[in-house]
Amino acid sequence: MTALLEVSGLVREYALPRPHPFAAAPRVRVLHGIDLTLPAGGSLGIVGESGSGKSTLARAVLALERPQAGTVKLSGIDLFRLSRGELRAARRHVQAVFQDPYGSLDPRHTVGRIVAEPIVALEGHVSAAQRRARVGEILNAVGLPNAEAKYPHEFSGGQRQRIAIARALITRPALVVADEPVSALDVSVQAQVLALMRDMQQQLGLAWLFISHDLGVVSCITERVAVLYRGRVVEEGPTAAVFDSPRHPYTQALVAAVPRIGHARMRGAASADAPPPPRGCAYAPRCPRAVARCREEVPTLAAEGNRQMACHDPG
Repeated sequence: MTALLEVSGLVREYALPRPHPFAAAPRVRVLHGIDLTLPAGGSLGIVGESGSGKSTLARAVLALERPQAGTVKLSGIDLFRLSRGELRAARRHVQAVFQDPYGSLDPRHTVGRIVAEPIVALEGHVSAAQRRARVGEILNAVGLPNAEAKYPHEFSGGQRQRIAIARALITRPALVVADEPVSALDVSVQAQVLALMRDMQQQLGLAWLFISHDLGVVSCITERVAVLYRGRVVEEGPTAAVFDSPRHPYTQALVAAVPRIGHARMRGAASADAPPPPRGCAYAPRCPRAVARCREEVPTLAAEGNRQMACHDPG
């Protein structure tokens, strides 16, 4: 399949507060050379606990933050080499759905205006009649007919997320980046929204980059998954294979930590609170299989069959 999204060597750092006015600002590296590929019409999940770099990766893919190194290519075009006008034009091909279905919608505007905003911002040549027709069409597609004149507060949380999805799809993008899109919803509503997202992928042929800490949600919506730990991809492969038989010790800890009826929950092994080692594998301080090499040498992401792992001793 043709690669739609190619992330290569992505590095993102942030400046920390200066210890005193004349000192250089210390920096913390959040992403350590991320490599990812997503084919057109495909779906890729990004999982990992808080602090693993998931949302930072999402902002870089959306070209909302410029990395210190690496590239983000959409259909072979490096987004960070585009001029302001070219980037604006490219944004119609990549849209986002965010976590809070109410906070991402302006309560002062009608649903019709909210959903039409990307058309106005990115396709200025579209007439008012064409905008109304497209808004009505996409709202019908997400199961909210005749909602144009209403306001966000008149809808439930699941319906608001449908509005957010409609807004993301109105420009007919090739890629939608969904950052924790159902974590604020009840479980029953989550199922409805996930079913809608699958339907939209099949009907429109779009690709999803789905970011979540919830492994169950990711297993429902994605074909492949990449596991992040401290800003590095430690395992990547088909979602079912990775979750059914995880090879990296961190992935094994994540899967073991998922609550199951009749099973004791594994605690502590997947925590990101421990300080990283000065060199070597970032997971070594918590890894039950760590050896001296793990504390001295950073493992590289290497292909093994239909998946990739960054581990000196994969299970």
